[in-house]
Amino acid sequence: MGVSGANIVERIGKEIDKKGMKRADLYKIVPSGTLSNWKNQGQGPNSYTLYKVAVFLGVSVDYLLTGEDPKGLSNEEKDLLDAFRMLDNQKDKDEVIGIINLKIENAKKGDISSISSEANA
Repeated sequence: MGVSGANIVERIGKEIDKKGMKRADLYKIVPSGTLSNWKNQGQGPNSYTLYKVAVFLGVSVDYLLTGEDPKGLSNEEKDLLDAFRMLDNQKDKDEVIGIINLKIENAKKGDISSISSEANA
């Protein structure tokens, strides 16, 4: 898909549905009439609005424009990033980062047994 207002609106809708978000929350950023104009008249958003929508959805501006995810990420990494972005509070995010750092530390030490036993906990 190329870059057009209609394609951007389609991608926005997919992300909202995929993540179980509410369209009403999106309308606080972009009025529904504006989305309709993007879709029906083919005009796309300005760069600032596109950025605000990308942040709200937890996706890249590249994805909204082209439908392609950032280069270099596997599907597993994309899923992990999506899940991390869905966490509501900083405490939960900090806990996830702490677990990852612990796994990395243990891997550097060569402590394979603790890594697999932690994963099964």
